[in-house]
Amino acid sequence: MLQTPIRAAIALAAIAFLASAAHAESVRMTGRFAAPYRDAAMLDSVRVGRISGEDGRQLAMAIERALGRPDIAGNVHFDLLGGPGGENADGALNGNVVTGVQESRFKRKEKECVEREGGKRDGKCLREEEVEKDCTRRVINVNADLRLARADGRVVYSVSRPRRDETSWCRGQNPPRTTEEAIRGMIVDIAENVRHDIVPSVETYSIRFRESTKGLPKELNRSFKDVVKQTQRDLRGACAAWTAMDQQAPNHPSITFDLALCAEAEGDFERAGDLYRRAAQLIGRGDNEGTQGAERIERLIAGAEDEKARRAGRPGRR
Repeated sequence: MLQTPIRAAIALAAIAFLASAAHAESVRMTGRFAAPYRDAAMLDSVRVGRISGEDGRQLAMAIERALGRPDIAGNVHFDLLGGPGGENADGALNGNVVTGVQESRFKRKEKECVEREGGKRDGKCLREEEVEKDCTRRVINVNADLRLARADGRVVYSVSRPRRDETSWCRGQNPPRTTEEAIRGMIVDIAENVRHDIVPSVETYSIRFRESTKGLPKELNRSFKDVVKQTQRDLRGACAAWTAMDQQAPNHPSITFDLALCAEAEGDFERAGDLYRRAAQLIGRGDNEGTQGAERIERLIAGAEDEKARRAGRPGRR
């Protein structure tokens, strides 16, 4: 069992045997994954400053809402500072947003009912023809350039986020969304993307156990399948059974992978990572479930290390 500060920092994820149940030969877990921009995520407080452009204020408010939303555990990652106190923030996010709207006319042919039963508008259509219609095409481009810099001036996050919305409609029809609705949707999408970039994600996820018995001695096939079924009612016992079976059939891809999943569920990430990497080699075929598991563990460990470092920087932080 891994007994390190990483484990304490991510108690949220080490829930498998007591708080997670296995369903459909899988185990459900919750974990904290490192943000893609880890240096930005290390900041304790952030001020969303000036974002220039016609829709800059709308984007700034959308980013504030996105960053201020609690995760599934009810925690907000950053202290958001505004007003006079904002000058004391560890980092400030500023930028520019450019919005362009262009409409053009074109013609296209569409099928239209030209004869209805009884001549009534709601009567059964008797004949259709292709009719040329006057139509409008609208293209909206929103591009946001954003930068988050620490109080000492070091830039920890700098991105360009372009978005495009294209729609068309013909005479007698209404566009599926107004210009304002389309711009608002793209602004919200950019804000959510900022959150994804700089806020660690706390996710609940399910991983299936590997059930292939290929290469397993025939006398162990039935026992292995029974252990897979056992995960639905007694995960700890199933993992113990696989540990014993590993002695009988060492280096079997499925047993190795399933032991890695057991270790991940228990919160023993170092052992899980070692087992996933070994399973990846045994399974082969390039990118496989073992490779994916190893990458997931790296993100979990990084998330735990980052949170531990932030707590060390703020001893009173909960």
